[in-house]
Amino acid sequence: MKITILTFLIISMFTILFSKNYSNEYFDKSKEHHTPHGFTNPFLSDGLQNKNFYDLIKMMREKRPDKPKKIKVEEISSSEIEDLIKKGENFYLWIGHSTAFLHINGKNILTDPIFSDRCSPSQLFGPKRYSEPSISINSLPKIDLIVISHNHYDHLDYHTVKLIGDSTFWFVPLGLKKWFNDNGVKNVIEMDWFESYDYGGIKVDCLPSQHWSKRTAFKSFDTLWASWSIKVEDFKFWFAGDTGYNDEQFKSIGRDYGPFDFAAIPIGAYEPRWFMKDFHINPDEAVQIHLDVLSKKSVGIHYGTFILTTEPIDDPIKKLDIARQKYGLDINDFSDSKLGKIIKL
Repeated sequence: MKITILTFLIISMFTILFSKNYSNEYFDKSKEHHTPHGFTNPFLSDGLQNKNFYDLIKMMREKRPDKPKKIKVEEISSSEIEDLIKKGENFYLWIGHSTAFLHINGKNILTDPIFSDRCSPSQLFGPKRYSEPSISINSLPKIDLIVISHNHYDHLDYHTVKLIGDSTFWFVPLGLKKWFNDNGVKNVIEMDWFESYDYGGIKVDCLPSQHWSKRTAFKSFDTLWASWSIKVEDFKFWFAGDTGYNDEQFKSIGRDYGPFDFAAIPIGAYEPRWFMKDFHINPDEAVQIHLDVLSKKSVGIHYGTFILTTEPIDDPIKKLDIARQKYGLDINDFSDSKLGKIIKL
């Protein structure tokens, strides 16, 4: 299995030499995150964004934690969700990894849905989930909108997209609409950073994150990545997606779009630090972002589901507790998510 993934990555690195021969149809030279060939992170140098072949091999050879026995999750039923909705409750349910369901003032929202067993180009190989989703895809109520942060396989899952299809509207960063359309999904709103869209009583703002995109061996940085602000009436939610840290973008988000009533911020997939730092925050940086964006309450996501990196699987929760103490916060300010636990908002 490891050899198969390594082979795929080696091919990817060799073909990256040819990954800049396409043009960016959205290119706007006035925008600092646009390039003629795709997109970039304004607060990272080109050198930090383009990992070399030897770094990749070194990272892949680092020991990963053993996969635990599959964690049984007490699955939430459709009737439990419907009862809360009928009562007019605002609530949050972490489904796993970066997939979450929110009910806010009568609207149902889903983030980066992945219900497949593996996050991979194929369900025959690749990282396999060790915890089940806290609700089945068939138990979800009708979804008003879904936001996608970027095109990596642990955030954009082909099988889940096909199952949901045009039953809702998908909000995606620039460049991803074509992928959806090619896979038969037409209800797609494509947005650039700092663009806003009003949809059925929901105000959606596409905002920056510090990450990258890659879905095939032949293209990198060709589609955009994003975080999202979602406002329903007077309640504001921020979905961080997947991101590294800088001390510019998130403070700007807090200043221009905050404060937020609630935020979902990644706390996992951050080791080895020498390789992951620029694109994946650790729990300490997650708390910094919580403070930067002026979130009243945040929860951790992007852990507890797949083994993608080298930190022990319980490390994000331990490090988050240390970070809370460092910044003078308590568990009500920034909590780790619990699969199957509904958080009232």
